Amino acid sequence: MNLRHFENKARQSWWVVHVEAWQRSGMTRTEYCRVHRLTKDTLDRWLKYFAGNEAARKHAEYQAELRRQKRLEERAKRQKKRARLRFSVTTDVRNRAVQAYWAMHVEAMNWSGMGVREYAAALHLSPTSLRIWRDRLDEGEVEIDWRAHLHPSARPAVSTSANGAPSELSLTVASKDDPGTPRQPARRFFSDAEKHAIALESDRPGISVSQVARKHGIVTGLLFRWRAQFGVAQKKRAKLAAVAMGDDTAAVRLLQSLVQPPDGMKAIDLPDGRRVFAPAGSDPDAVRQRVASEGTTP
Repeated sequence: MNLRHFENKARQSWWVVHVEAWQRSGMTRTEYCRVHRLTKDTLDRWLKYFAGNEAARKHAEYQAELRRQKRLEERAKRQKKRARLRFSVTTDVRNRAVQAYWAMHVEAMNWSGMGVREYAAALHLSPTSLRIWRDRLDEGEVEIDWRAHLHPSARPAVSTSANGAPSELSLTVASKDDPGTPRQPARRFFSDAEKHAIALESDRPGISVSQVARKHGIVTGLLFRWRAQFGVAQKKRAKLAAVAMGDDTAAVRLLQSLVQPPDGMKAIDLPDGRRVFAPAGSDPDAVRQRVASEGTTP
């Protein structure tokens, strides 16, 4: 290193100013040199001359640690900002739109069977706000029909319910003094025995599934699920056709030998070659006389 170059008073004064400015800036040497259009190698040589190699290394480590702490702080700020945006839902009880919003979520949570934390995590809601509004609605502090605040375009045109109750089309809240019609239970429960009985009823001949569904006030799709659950299905019944046998006695006897009488019955041959089954212990002659007098259907 040429010491005469560094002993120049003008150069020393000029580089002392830049070294102090870089130390206060918190930037890296590369960034500082790029901003002020300096050569990084020249700045490094002047740093070594002013502070020595060991002091320059320690100062560089200190600056790196400061930059690392700054990045961690900025990351923590971004995470807090995202959390605020995630739970940025007001809980002002005077706002009707907010009341309808939380009433909708509280009803959906009760129907889903999930807890407060589980439902809030699934829909990115604040569990504290959800719990507060649930308590308000349960205690009757807030009474609002959130469906009445929906735009008509957001409501279903055709209801899937089988009771045929008309949906409200008014955007205004009904008066509390008006008793109105008694509210029907929102959900009906059927035991397994009732489901099985209804499914068997829909399998009777001449009865359609939709007729049984309307009779019991349920939708047709639910009844089809019950039929599949209990294995009830309308199967095509076999149609029997009469077959006339020829005069081949051997074939007739072979077929008769293949048909065995049921338990507690015995086979009796008729004079015309046919065979009937009668209870065990019956008199064959009496059976033949009765068949001859009453006749049998082929």
